Amino acid sequence: MNCAKVQVGRIDPLVSPNVVSAHAHTIVGAANIGVYATNATLFNSSCTSCEIQDDKSAYWSPQLYFHHMNGSFEEVPHEGSVIYYLGRGRDKANIQPFPPGFKMLSGSSSARSYDNTTMTYGTAQYPPRPIADRVSFNCLADGPPLAEQPYMFDTNCANGLRAQIHFQSCWNGIDLYKSDNSHVAYLSSIDDGICPPGYPVLLVHLFMETLYSVTSIDTSDGGQFIFSMGDPTGYGFHADFQNGWNQTVQAEAVYNCANPDNDGQISACQVLQNSQTNAYQEICPERPNEIEEPVEGMLAKLPGCINITPGPAAALSSDMNCPASVVQPYIIPTADTTPVVTASPSPGTGFGLSGWDYVGCANDTAGSVRTLNAKRTTDPSMTTEFCQNYCQSAGYKYAGTEFGDECYCDNFINPSAVLHQTMCYYACAGNTTQDCGGADRISLYNNTLFNPTDVNTALPTAGGGGISNPTVAAAPLASNYVGCASDLVSGSRTLANASFSASNMTIETCATFCTVTNYYGLYGLEYSGECYCGDALLNGGAYLPASDTSCDLRCNGNDVEVCGGTGRLSVYSNTAYVAPHIVNNVGKYVTKGCLTDPNNGKGRALAGNRTVSSGLTVESCVKFCLGRSYKYAGVEYGDECYCDNEIQSASGAVSTTCPSLASLMSCAGSRSEYCGAGSLLNIYYSSNP
Repeated sequence: MNCAKVQVGRIDPLVSPNVVSAHAHTIVGAANIGVYATNATLFNSSCTSCEIQDDKSAYWSPQLYFHHMNGSFEEVPHEGSVIYYLGRGRDKANIQPFPPGFKMLSGSSSARSYDNTTMTYGTAQYPPRPIADRVSFNCLADGPPLAEQPYMFDTNCANGLRAQIHFQSCWNGIDLYKSDNSHVAYLSSIDDGICPPGYPVLLVHLFMETLYSVTSIDTSDGGQFIFSMGDPTGYGFHADFQNGWNQTVQAEAVYNCANPDNDGQISACQVLQNSQTNAYQEICPERPNEIEEPVEGMLAKLPGCINITPGPAAALSSDMNCPASVVQPYIIPTADTTPVVTASPSPGTGFGLSGWDYVGCANDTAGSVRTLNAKRTTDPSMTTEFCQNYCQSAGYKYAGTEFGDECYCDNFINPSAVLHQTMCYYACAGNTTQDCGGADRISLYNNTLFNPTDVNTALPTAGGGGISNPTVAAAPLASNYVGCASDLVSGSRTLANASFSASNMTIETCATFCTVTNYYGLYGLEYSGECYCGDALLNGGAYLPASDTSCDLRCNGNDVEVCGGTGRLSVYSNTAYVAPHIVNNVGKYVTKGCLTDPNNGKGRALAGNRTVSSGLTVESCVKFCLGRSYKYAGVEYGDECYCDNEIQSASGAVSTTCPSLASLMSCAGSRSEYCGAGSLLNIYYSSNP
């Protein structure tokens, strides 16, 4: 889970509740974080700077500075942190979520050297490990990866210096927080293993990364990197966690998504996707400092009377705290001023200008084709009414707002759009009580008083996966639209029998190619201009869920139609299609199964007469033989017809049951009929032709 910075300052409601903390921290998570933070205040934050908006927890770690030789301290930039929730431990099948009010700290701010004597609890089967291994640094340098170390072993890191820390996963099940952190303990291997006696509850494992842009600092004067508690080594790196989750969401995610082998992707956890946004930084920007003290940019000194203590002895409290005689900076409690939307209409109800109904929140993937495509504008005073008036004046039926200040118009909605999405909660730039969509989410409105004459009447809707609200669907469903299917899953085509490309591709053009020019059961369109035919989905291709929106590219020959997507086929069925089969009878002629035709120089199996035709069908062959009064008619090689009054035994022909249908060839004149195969006849007989 990616998280952006939400505040920087001497704030630590765990170690220093209600007062200014000893050193500066960089914080991600809930907007309401501050020295007075509680579980309730975090949970009631208007937003979080993490991409899962149901997580209003706070996570913080020491700020990193560069100490120049002239004595100044320069803040080292970073974008935020990455938080991992992992299923770890021998008993991981029974891991538990963090309870309400839970808090913990991992690491020691006073450490200045590696402690190889203080170990985790362990057994012979699950050996212990130095607790100091909870902290590690990864120098992302150019070239081969460098081995991680528990200290800042190298700061010449072209791609950043990443500080990493594991939290405790074993809980005594009683205390939500103890100042000495004895309510929690590490697993035997820190990130795996067993819990010590007295810690019966295995919590979901928390791991935190912060990537510092060390190369953005001019280090040519020979200074050094220093953490805010005066630590130039990194051994004192630490991090705090204060729970502010929506407990229902956290519990479902932990129970269902922490253990499965899905690489930890949020995309594999539906309950997290419900509040996921990639605009977390815009939704919840960094707040003003709560402590009246400079902590960012270039500073004359480290915040908080901090002395630089390189060790190896542990730093003393006096080196990391101001004397009692020093007046601490003011705490300026600031209200959570993030705009909160208060006007939230229900789908199907009027909202905004007269005659306009709210349709709902839909996805808008911001690719080459939007949910609404005809016209757009951006305005710093955007409101719902502004956008509706803009679209109405331009002659469009639908209006949609997005990203707080964007407006889109069209007379139809992209069939790839799916309603009833969440995350339409960007406050409108011109009216913060209204929402104007979100990141890749659009708030849609329908002008019920306006009925344009050019609304397309043949837009397909993917088996219920597209716009299904009757106030939105400007057209009936295309009854032969099957759905959106994956393509090239195994490197080969899903519809693999025939294909062509065209710069003026339309659904109708592809249908003609696959059902008239050729005869197949399915046809599909892709990449706006490609058409593919087949009788079934092959090579690992499959229909995607109805909620999938990746068939989103308009046909380059008709921009009101959808022609698949990137590696995605809009698939239609040929409603007139009849699957290839063995014709049972034609008039008095009935099938006698199959007859081998060795064609070995001893004559044909049926030698009375023959014809070859590019339009051959079983019916045309029977008609040919009937017109010459032959009792037997046989079809072979798809386009060959043979007649006789008896089977020529000298040829070596043998009557046989027909092989699998896959071994037979379709008739040249009808793909729905089989016309033998190589050296094999489908044979028909009439005793009185």
